[in-house]
Amino acid sequence: MEAFALDPERALLIIDSAEIVGNLPDFGADLLRARVFSWTYEEMNHDSAILIGERLMQHDSVKADPYRQEDVLELLMNACRLRKDYEQALHWATQLGELYRSQGEETDALRTDAEIGTFLIRIGEQEEGLAQIDTVIQQLDGKRKFNELDASIIALKRKAEICIEKRLYADVIPVAQRMLDHLDDYEQHPADYHDGNIREPSDDERPTYIDFYRGKAYAYLAAVYANLEFSVESKEWADARRQAREYLALYEQTIASQNIAGRFMITSTLRKLEEYDRVLAIYDEVERQLGTDTLNANYVEILRGRAEAADAQGRRAEAKSYWKRYAALNELLTERLLQGKAHLYAARFRAQEQQREIEQQRGATRRAIMSRTVIGFIGLLIFLFALYAVGQWRKMHLHNRILAQQITEAVEYKEKYKELKRTVEATTTCQKEDSSLSTSNSKLTTEPPKLPTDNSSDADLFAYLRDLIEREQLFLNPQFERQTLINRTGLSKERIGAAFAQGSGHERLTTLVREMRLDYAVRLMNEQPELTIEQICQASGFANADTFTRNFRAKYSMTPTAYRGTLG
Repeated sequence: MEAFALDPERALLIIDSAEIVGNLPDFGADLLRARVFSWTYEEMNHDSAILIGERLMQHDSVKADPYRQEDVLELLMNACRLRKDYEQALHWATQLGELYRSQGEETDALRTDAEIGTFLIRIGEQEEGLAQIDTVIQQLDGKRKFNELDASIIALKRKAEICIEKRLYADVIPVAQRMLDHLDDYEQHPADYHDGNIREPSDDERPTYIDFYRGKAYAYLAAVYANLEFSVESKEWADARRQAREYLALYEQTIASQNIAGRFMITSTLRKLEEYDRVLAIYDEVERQLGTDTLNANYVEILRGRAEAADAQGRRAEAKSYWKRYAALNELLTERLLQGKAHLYAARFRAQEQQREIEQQRGATRRAIMSRTVIGFIGLLIFLFALYAVGQWRKMHLHNRILAQQITEAVEYKEKYKELKRTVEATTTCQKEDSSLSTSNSKLTTEPPKLPTDNSSDADLFAYLRDLIEREQLFLNPQFERQTLINRTGLSKERIGAAFAQGSGHERLTTLVREMRLDYAVRLMNEQPELTIEQICQASGFANADTFTRNFRAKYSMTPTAYRGTLG
């Protein structure tokens, strides 16, 4: 299955085929599907992996087999980690650790305890989480068996990464050194560590294992010395930077640095050492691999790094642009994470009903296959083709339902955000104008914001123009254009253009207006289902139905008619 990690659709097709012909039991097929989903970077696929895992935990064959439970719990823990749902990851990790101990697998339980420590830190329990990891390290220390060595290396690695993230640099040096000491002893006395554990590398693989984790330790030490705070140009500062470069040189000789992920790992250290040309070259390499997939944490880090590099090199305008893009993308990812969690909770609620439908479909499929086996090879091929076509149709139908739900939730989220913002602004205005409450039944009132002055920033002017367009619903007029704002505000065409180009994420007025019209159209379709698509088009301010359909499809990846078909 690892061969298809980058081609999940192909992997899922193979799993479906193997299950249909009886080479895979339903449990095994579902577990493999969940693993394929968890290998990808898309949040929706992580959700699918979590939902399948939760369903498998209720499967009779899983309840009866603790080893199957271990597989499913480990999958759930890792999928929730990728989803950044650390509370749920902690829940599954706790169950997994208890299960390992009930089976007498103490080392695997300790390995899981280290993961629990990292999750505790992620949810704000830093002191308890670090204590948990330290306890694991102490219990594994001095045990010269490979399984214990590997668990110790992982626990030390987790602590080093957390301490660097939390800027606890003094705690990293002994941790990284202990990693190196363990690896040196394993390299010199491999026979003493042999225990036949499934994780133990072969004689040929052992040097790669040691070299990889040595590289990690070198990278941690380089990061520490690059970040130590000393007076600039002092002897201590110079010594720390020299040591950082020495450890970087050692890291770059290891296998850990030989792939793009390994090079990206040290970019923050290189920035501290002001080696911006190397940093930018690595960013270029990562961006080529990402392609158009820029809605992820790696690209946020790249934007921040490019902004810092531009600042350091005196390219102020370029730095300002990068900082603005960094802030916008970081905010968008935060919103996506919150929306994703809401979607996952809703999907869990629907999972039982969907599971019954799936089981009914599988039962019908099995009976159909058995009744047609006597027809022969040609009949089987025809049946499989028909089954595949039905599956594709159902997949598309389900995809449209999920996509439509996301569209509705996104528009509702925007409206709630606007209402909250207006309430906060109204409350702030009332508090400034009248420090005392008039009566218990008094209501908040909002007044249209005043036109910003000539000295106002582009961002302030854009906020005013956007508020004006929303409050007076100017966007519902098909003839609305920049000249309308010029006539309405008395501002120049250049001043309005600068507000959009420099003060917002919308390069042009038409982009903002199109977004508002599409959001309005979605609300109409939900609130007034009796309206036709043509009526919705006209009411939303679009010139014609073709333009409306084209813009709707471009933004939401489905037509208005398809979206309407998912409602009701």
